[in-house]
Amino acid sequence: MIVEQLPEVQKLPLEMKLALAAELFEEATESFVEEPDPELVDLLHRRYEEYRSNPGSVSPWTEVKARILKSRDA
Repeated sequence: MIVEQLPEVQKLPLEMKLALAAELFEEATESFVEEPDPELVDLLHRRYEEYRSNPGSVSPWTEVKARILKSRDA
């Protein structure tokens, strides 16, 4: 994974990582000839705002990944 090659990014708090992801997404989508799917963009913005209003309601990726892998074993 790319993030493993960027130790400084790994040290960032979750909120800054999410902000970075949003900025990278926006920068990456600027290079598209076509506009990104407005429904997807809207969904990403809504979920980010939901997180900002209630950061305790989310799970870290490690927990989500573990739940997914566990459900595949069942």
